Amino acid sequence: MLLLGHLAKVQGLKGEFLLHAVMDQPEKLETAQGLVLAPPALALDHADPAALPAGTRSAVVRSFRWQQERPCVAFEGIPDRTAAEALKGWALWMPELLADLEEGESFRHEWPGCDVFVGGQLLGEVLRLDPAPTGYDMVVVKDRRPGRTGFRNVPYIKAWWTLDLPNHRLDLDPPPGLLDL
Repeated sequence: MLLLGHLAKVQGLKGEFLLHAVMDQPEKLETAQGLVLAPPALALDHADPAALPAGTRSAVVRSFRWQQERPCVAFEGIPDRTAAEALKGWALWMPELLADLEEGESFRHEWPGCDVFVGGQLLGEVLRLDPAPTGYDMVVVKDRRPGRTGFRNVPYIKAWWTLDLPNHRLDLDPPPGLLDL
């Protein structure tokens, strides 16, 4: 399951929520299928979409709009503010198989554990992708070059990276000096 965001706060009287989205294009929620709401303490990242744990509920988007540059979403079966208040803070999930990825797109969780190569030489292993205020994700790489230790934060600038996720391999073509700092 993919985490799409959290219901940040109730907006207005019609059961709408301001969404703290962790997805790139929240407007895709309007047509998303298989959505699930879960309490904040219940992580569904490894859950089977066919057998969700007790306490979750399926969700169908009733309306979507932007409210001061933030996504605002309402769900069927949550008609008003009173019904919505009980779900404030809940997480919004979607089965990975139903996600609509465009050519060249990938999921964040596919990157950790991949080997990173520069010019055919092993640089290290991806630990995670961190969002950055610059708008680019930072690829956190554990440096495995001989005589090196620590971590390297490399921005995910698409032109620098060639992805071969099925083989857990990423090739990086950084500008000169980036990795020598």
